[in-house]
Amino acid sequence: MINNLQINGFKCFDEITIDLGKITLFSGTNSSGKSSAIQTLLIIDNAFKNPTSPLNGTWLDLGKFEEARNFITRPNQFSIKINQEDKTNTFTCFENETQFDFNFDFNLNYLSANRIGPQNTYQKNFDTKNLIGEKGEFLMDLFNKNKFLKIDKERQMIFENEELEYQLNTWLKKIFNVKLELEDLGITNLLSAKYSQNNNKQIRPYHIGTGISYMVGILILGLYLPKGSILVVENPEIHLHPKAQSDLANFFCFIANAGVQVIIESHSDHIFNGIRKSVFNRTISNNDAKIHFFKMKDDVSVNHLINLSEKGKILDYQEGLFDQFDNDLNVLLGF
Repeated sequence: MINNLQINGFKCFDEITIDLGKITLFSGTNSSGKSSAIQTLLIIDNAFKNPTSPLNGTWLDLGKFEEARNFITRPNQFSIKINQEDKTNTFTCFENETQFDFNFDFNLNYLSANRIGPQNTYQKNFDTKNLIGEKGEFLMDLFNKNKFLKIDKERQMIFENEELEYQLNTWLKKIFNVKLELEDLGITNLLSAKYSQNNNKQIRPYHIGTGISYMVGILILGLYLPKGSILVVENPEIHLHPKAQSDLANFFCFIANAGVQVIIESHSDHIFNGIRKSVFNRTISNNDAKIHFFKMKDDVSVNHLINLSEKGKILDYQEGLFDQFDNDLNVLLGF
């Protein structure tokens, strides 16, 4: 597990340290550094896989050093350091060169906000290294290839059947009351997905709620990944009803407590409160849930760690922290 992330001179950051837990939520105002913080993890991951072009790859399009360094302080280098107990990975970028000092490997898996939604068919994947695809387009194939995979006990919601397919459909039934089945379309390189409710007629993803298609890939990946992996998801709340968002937050805490480190960027108060509720229900410890609130100050990003009590209560509130509902309600009530 990554314990913390140190960033110097990258984009909107001057000098910043971000503590990470079993589950970490990046929240805050627009253009305050949340996505940039995630990009630093992607840079380290990309440098492992593509050392000749670490700023640009499957999940990155940062361009040149001049575009990626802090435009206010304009340092002659920027650096990223991730710390894992007594091991450290360091990346330093200059105008004409990059330097790496990697002491541990990590299994990073990233779902961007720009991931695919409902599809009539899904592509099979023949890339043995990238199991997800750029936009999550291979997640259905990953599920199809591994639906009989035995899930470790800590990630089994119900112990009747330990296979991935059963555990995935257990979560889908709990959140949406649907069941997923895949069909291999023979000699084509395509799969067909169908959903059913209460064992009724199967229907294509196009004819069911859009949010289900956006969420199913997250569920697949969270259940499939081996312990010690890292799952990074931007805006997991896309097209989801508030209750489903809260249920998804509970799923994140469930798999995080079982050994998959989860890092989320979200503007959803339902995700935020879902994590707090999971702390209250002891799905995860308050010490293992790290919530960061980012905002801009003097043209650079600063982050505030929001501590929670054992009951999920906010101990150090920051103005702007998912408080717009209350602010709007006060206006309507005349306060």
